[in-house]
Amino acid sequence: MPTALYYLHDPFAPDPNCPTRFGSALVICAKGKILLEQRADNFRWGIVSGDLHDTETFRDCAIRQAIKETGIHLYHDQLNELKVFDDPSRIVSFLDGNIYRIVSFAFFADLDEIPETTVGKGSIELRWVDPQDLPDYQFAITHQEILEYYLLKKNLQITLPQPSFLQ
Repeated sequence: MPTALYYLHDPFAPDPNCPTRFGSALVICAKGKILLEQRADNFRWGIVSGDLHDTETFRDCAIRQAIKETGIHLYHDQLNELKVFDDPSRIVSFLDGNIYRIVSFAFFADLDEIPETTVGKGSIELRWVDPQDLPDYQFAITHQEILEYYLLKKNLQITLPQPSFLQ
């Protein structure tokens, strides 16, 4: 059973009852493939992401999350700024009743070689995927939004399926 539901532009999304959560998200690419993780909190696919600690920058957060979720060690100069995703309708609801608005500063990293990966405890599986195969995956809606923007920025003509509301 999923422990988290993600919402974006969903009229049925619950109202936040906790302070806004800030975090980083990271699209990692190597040899023309994008690294996806199957998330343990909702069983859908996504990208590296996580909450910002009070003592770190968004860039530091992305690097920490890459290590934690994939075992990949990156440097500040390998991260390229993508966009801040701050739509007020970006909501995550947890089974414990906590509901947050989420704001993500997204980055991307283009690597020359596909590094070895290690599945972190918040993931079920990691997979390097050809962008043309992305429509075959069901994404957490807030991660799909970031991937769609990344594909647009890279001029990749790939359309991801429109998601159903509860994700």
